[in-house]
Amino acid sequence: MFSKGRLIGVGVGLFALICLVTTYDYSRGRVPQTDSALVAEVLAATTARECGRDATEIVGRHIPVGIDQAAAEKILATIAIVPPRPWFWTPAIENATTWSGDTLEALHTIKATAFGTNLLRIHLTFADGKLKRLAAEVVCRFG
Repeated sequence: MFSKGRLIGVGVGLFALICLVTTYDYSRGRVPQTDSALVAEVLAATTARECGRDATEIVGRHIPVGIDQAAAEKILATIAIVPPRPWFWTPAIENATTWSGDTLEALHTIKATAFGTNLLRIHLTFADGKLKRLAAEVVCRFG
């Protein structure tokens, strides 16, 4: 019914179409919309290939050492993106906060694509209601 050459052509055409759709979808997820100045600054300083990048300096400009705990938590609550609209994939948006003694760990999605997500992980240590230590990094999750 079909010759071997036509089947190969159809296969190459389908592969090209899948690559085009995936590339288009990936580019749609590259620049997320956000109202958070912190997220915008972290995204401007990082690229998709920078997994494990230290973001302590950037986060420190928005959540300085010595800030009240309530004020720091309020800033953390503003860290959010507008997720891309799904059309053949569902964006994985993760926002979590965990307390362990005087240490708060916040994990927020700052970029979502069909291939994975970039998360901003922030560790805050408080003493006497004030921020004493801060660490932050960009973490990538694929799949």
